[in-house]
Amino acid sequence: MSAKTPEPAVIDLMQAIGMLVRRTRNESYAGALSMTESVVMSRLANDGPATIAALARAEGMRPQSMGATVAALEEMALVTRTPHATDGRQFLIDLTQKGRQLRKQTRDAKQLWLSQAIADLDEDERATLFKAGDIMRRLAER
Repeated sequence: MSAKTPEPAVIDLMQAIGMLVRRTRNESYAGALSMTESVVMSRLANDGPATIAALARAEGMRPQSMGATVAALEEMALVTRTPHATDGRQFLIDLTQKGRQLRKQTRDAKQLWLSQAIADLDEDERATLFKAGDIMRRLAER
């Protein structure tokens, strides 16, 4: 495989992964959230409270853009700001109970749809899919 020109199979794989991610997202309750808002909520759920600057760094965004994203989530009562314990100029952003509930509903809906879709595959296809999942995880962790 050439390092400069991706093979059609690589392009097809990337497109298939993108389609699956979009379809899974569409099957969830997260339709009201942008992709960035969903990612921020996921990061807060997994990593705990963070400053806007830390969230921006983690997502490769400008702090101003992250501030707008956080403000939108705050407006929907999905996140809250609390003063930083040691730096009075900053605030920690965390999920509210409503935000945690939305995350759970979203995750459950995605898992239910994907489980049902996978159940429609035959045994060999399911085994191949799960092996491919292991390989994709290894690639992502490189």
